[in-house]
Amino acid sequence: MIRFLRHEEIDRHRWDEVITHSPEGTIYAESWFLDAVCPGWHALVEDDYKAVFPLTWRKKYGLHYLFQPPFCQQLGLFSKQESPLIDAAPFLEAIPKHYRLVELQLNSGNRCTHPAFTVTERPNLELRLQRDYAALAKGYSDNTSRNLRKAQQSGLVVETADSIEPVIRLFRDNRGSTLERFDEQQYERLRSLAGSALEKGRGIIRLVRDPSGQLHAGAFFLQSKDRLIFLFSGTSAEARKSGAMSALIDRVIHAHAGTNMRLDFEGSVDPNLARFYRSFGSEEVVYLQIRRNRLPFPFRLFKS
Repeated sequence: MIRFLRHEEIDRHRWDEVITHSPEGTIYAESWFLDAVCPGWHALVEDDYKAVFPLTWRKKYGLHYLFQPPFCQQLGLFSKQESPLIDAAPFLEAIPKHYRLVELQLNSGNRCTHPAFTVTERPNLELRLQRDYAALAKGYSDNTSRNLRKAQQSGLVVETADSIEPVIRLFRDNRGSTLERFDEQQYERLRSLAGSALEKGRGIIRLVRDPSGQLHAGAFFLQSKDRLIFLFSGTSAEARKSGAMSALIDRVIHAHAGTNMRLDFEGSVDPNLARFYRSFGSEEVVYLQIRRNRLPFPFRLFKS
């Protein structure tokens, strides 16, 4: 039996226990993370917390809808069941009818056979870190190897930081200035999320500086079970010439080489970013984006 639970009805301890033991369990679906990216989230729960499905919702113009929160690439169905792929269709059927629009991204362990949903495959890029560093570095592209030599010649240094603020400043001053979807609310949510992750020992921040102390690049990673998630980054105008981001990612790979971790680049539909991530030897892992539009006219036209 699949039940709909409002936020205050969810047993958070049992919820997190499912995520911990799920083969596809991820930090995105842990209760504290969901609180940060979608305060007041609801859920579908099967039987006595056999499986769970977060419902990240909003309300606009009196209409309820489900959406994929920012900084949260994959959600969907999580179960303790050991299976290569689990069909999310029964949970999708159980979504309450008052959610008139559903736009969600399932995790890579889910499939969807529900005929009412449009399904789109999306690429994630992951690098398994089980081999030693020398073996991993052999998988780098020629361009990445050149960038690492440039970074070394420029005297760039990768350092650890305890605040995401320098990374946000880099992003806002450069690429962020061209993206309308990043407003002040998004930055505040990111600050809160990073602060919580660092307090829990689940966040890593790396910065790259030149010998004069000028900041060239920065990145924030999440530690999620068996993976490091490359969640957010910023680069200066000089970073492309100095190879700063290549140096940063290389140091993270070096630090975790020979472990059971994966470096999760979160993929990209941007071909240039995807090419950059692939240049470290990463491989594509597909996850599904699902959609159903039951909005009344004329709202449906704006989401067609």
